[in-house]
Amino acid sequence: MFTVSCIAAFLFLAARAPGLITIVAALPAVIVAFGYGAYKQQQLDAKRRRGELRAAHEAAFERWKTDVLTHEAAERLRVDEALRWFPVHLASRPRRVDVYGGTADGWAALLVTLGGSLLANGKGLWLLDLSHQAVGRELAALADAQRVPVARVELPSASVPPDLSWGLSADELAEVLAEALSTLRPEGTDVDLRATDASILHSVLERLDGPVTFGRITSGLEVLLRVHEPDRAPEPLAASELDRLTAAIDVVGQSERIQNELRFVYDVTRLLARAEPSPVTLPAPDQWLLPGQLTVLSTHDVTERRKDVIDRVVFFLVLHQLRRGRIPADAGTLVIAGAEHLGRSALESMARQARVAGVRLMLLMTHVREDIRSLLGGQDSATVLMRLGNAEEAKAAAEFVGQGHKFVMNQLTRQVGESHSTGRSHSYGGGDSEMGGWSTSWQNSMDSSTTDSVTRGETVSRVYKFTVEPTQIQSLPPTGLILIETSPQSRRVMFGDCNPAITLLPHVADAPRLPEQG
Repeated sequence: MFTVSCIAAFLFLAARAPGLITIVAALPAVIVAFGYGAYKQQQLDAKRRRGELRAAHEAAFERWKTDVLTHEAAERLRVDEALRWFPVHLASRPRRVDVYGGTADGWAALLVTLGGSLLANGKGLWLLDLSHQAVGRELAALADAQRVPVARVELPSASVPPDLSWGLSADELAEVLAEALSTLRPEGTDVDLRATDASILHSVLERLDGPVTFGRITSGLEVLLRVHEPDRAPEPLAASELDRLTAAIDVVGQSERIQNELRFVYDVTRLLARAEPSPVTLPAPDQWLLPGQLTVLSTHDVTERRKDVIDRVVFFLVLHQLRRGRIPADAGTLVIAGAEHLGRSALESMARQARVAGVRLMLLMTHVREDIRSLLGGQDSATVLMRLGNAEEAKAAAEFVGQGHKFVMNQLTRQVGESHSTGRSHSYGGGDSEMGGWSTSWQNSMDSSTTDSVTRGETVSRVYKFTVEPTQIQSLPPTGLILIETSPQSRRVMFGDCNPAITLLPHVADAPRLPEQG
């Protein structure tokens, strides 16, 4: 009905206004055209926005690439210019440095690196080379090249100083020689033997007028042994000296113990007296350590036993001069190379007296022998480990460095469980009533259950391992080293290299590396 009314109204309007039909007929085309234009405009706007966004993205990407390339170039420059080697600074300022292991080349490199630094700073350095490997030759050549004063005292063929006294009295020299002879015996030997040796030597020394040499001491001992032949004596004695020594025969004693010790002292001094005389004279003790001077004393001999005795005599003469205060305090550093054969007690005495005298001491020892392991980490000392080929010694060194710990998962567990349960019940009942009725009931029931369980677990334990493995110590390069230093704040373990050629490389710092802030 409504539709019919609308059509009638349209026909009435069309009859009155014929142009209206044309307008109405064109209206859809106008609407479609307007909508299509708006759609095309939206498409163009969207395309323009996409273009703008793409251009912005490409510009941002180019800026990012430029920033990345700039950063990488800056990093390469930083890495290329970064310092790669830093000098090692002993923060605890120890009075003693113990070096264990190493080869002759490694020791020579260490001495050149250390000695060059000390001498360049005006410090004195005295090397007592008992290693029989001439480890101070390169250091002396460097000092010569830098016009640093060098005093060389080489004792080839076991030559000994022409005068052993060094200004010591007969009592002092007798004690020094007796102390040196006592180290030829195993530790724990009767300590009275040292006193006996000192008494015998004193009886000879106080009756000699001329310079003290091993030949003259041996001639004096021959008199006490009643075997002296003037024509065949190592060195001649004056008539007055012979008279005094002959009179002392009964004073010394004729007991078997005295005669045995007299023979022992005589055999040792005769061994030393057989060495060819040498014109080399040791400088006075107050000239050993002078600021800015290098002194090198080395011992050599084709007879190993004679060199061993000379090493001990020279060592204890030096030790006694430290006791007397003949070496100025803080004058420099005393380096003793190849000293482990002297024994623990001798090295401890040297370390103690050097500390009292104010002289810095460095001990170079080829091995970590059982008798000197107690020196590791001694009072007011730092330790340097170089290559140790022996497995047991490398293990002992690794144990000294210490162990670190980490947590390691060592067990995984998985438990699976399953349980079943089944139940059944049956009931029956019946009854009647007074009204004549009756009833019967029964019931059967069954139930079952199944339970599954899974339990997982892991066990973590603390594991201790060497901070430095023994194999690492065994495979160190000749100039490689491990520094172990203990200070009141912490304990430091540091790898380093003492090759002096490193100083000629680029990117070498002239100051120690600052500690990392934790």
